[in-house]
Amino acid sequence: MKALLKFVPFLFLLIACEDKLPKPTQSGSNTFACKLNGKAWIADRGTGFNTRKFSVWYGYVNPPNKQLFISANRIAEGEHSTIQLALEDVKVRGTHYFSFDTGPAPDQMRFQDHAMYRESKPGNGRYITSSRNTGFVTFTKVDTVNRIIAGVFEFTAENLDGSGQTVRITDGRFDLDYSN
Repeated sequence: MKALLKFVPFLFLLIACEDKLPKPTQSGSNTFACKLNGKAWIADRGTGFNTRKFSVWYGYVNPPNKQLFISANRIAEGEHSTIQLALEDVKVRGTHYFSFDTGPAPDQMRFQDHAMYRESKPGNGRYITSSRNTGFVTFTKVDTVNRIIAGVFEFTAENLDGSGQTVRITDGRFDLDYSN
């Protein structure tokens, strides 16, 4: 029993490290992380043709408003997953809400304010925000000269398969240099 008690502090340390996220920054440090249903999710890299951990597109699809699309990738435990944030008319710091019903094909670059979580595993789950399952992103820095965008986010999204299953994204943060 004494031997087991010696390992208890190490067990707590291991659990704490598993859920540790990078601190929010605003320097263009190229980080994107959150908690997915309470477990740390940190962007690392994509697969196939897209081997970058994130991509940012900021421009005009439907003038006069500028649209922003952020996509972050993670490969862990044999699975590939992606978190996408799509927003319209991002010009200054502030909060945007994910509350738009995007329709049946949300991953076709639609820029009405919404977020999505996609996992590549059996069943290929795609979860999206809507007027019932909402969230927000708060931009803490939008620097169009140095091309740095930073902020915090959270959302709940529902599986598009009709099962009613949801995912909860909390403690989200990103700090991206989109100059390349």
